[in-house]
Amino acid sequence: MKKVFLFALSALMLAGCQKDNSVLATAGEGKIAINASASGVVETRADGVQVATPQLSDFSLLITGNNFEKSWSSLTNYRTDDERYIAGTYTVAIACGDSSQEGYNLPAFSASKSVEVLDRNRTTEVALTATVANAIVAIQTTEAFNNYFPVSEFTVTTTANSFEYNKHSSEHLFVAAGQNVKIDCSCIRQSNLAANKSEALATQTISNTTAATRYVVTYDLTTVGGVSITVKLNQTIIGTIEVETELNPNA
Repeated sequence: MKKVFLFALSALMLAGCQKDNSVLATAGEGKIAINASASGVVETRADGVQVATPQLSDFSLLITGNNFEKSWSSLTNYRTDDERYIAGTYTVAIACGDSSQEGYNLPAFSASKSVEVLDRNRTTEVALTATVANAIVAIQTTEAFNNYFPVSEFTVTTTANSFEYNKHSSEHLFVAAGQNVKIDCSCIRQSNLAANKSEALATQTISNTTAATRYVVTYDLTTVGGVSITVKLNQTIIGTIEVETELNPNA
């Protein structure tokens, strides 16, 4: 009877070990392998522009999960075989630049993805393509506008900043996404050049900017039935400003 009891106890211990191994195999630690790239495409309705992309070494890496957070200052410092993760859901995020910073030539890039680490020694692959995380504002004036207003100055105002816009510059003006942006124009018409008399046009607004989007605001002028300024956003009219004086025949 004693031998039978010992045999049964051994069988239970063996079964218990097998169950523990099964749990570890299911809920044990795994790896995360990251395949990262970057895209500098910024879209408009008519066309797009290409923003220079940073090197992958310029990207920071952040991996977060349940009671877990770890960061690397450079993506190139991450080594798949050096890191282990308990089974569960994690968010892998890469970033370069600060999307809340605004100004000329200040693009920010980011990407994130949720991944599931499943079992011991299994490697979970995650592919990330970082895209432009802020928006671009561009201002254009037509020949007709320039002829009537040979001097024009533009101010772009965001929630946090104000910029004097140079429409002759090739640099992109980056603004944070998810906000309204106001555009003001101070100009001098041809007939008022000698007196250096300026006037302010009605404020125009770009609503709820979107990341990786270029907003092109165009000021045009027509003289049909009077003088009026048409303001377009990506080919869509967003404002019409009536000029309350006759067109200068010498303009």
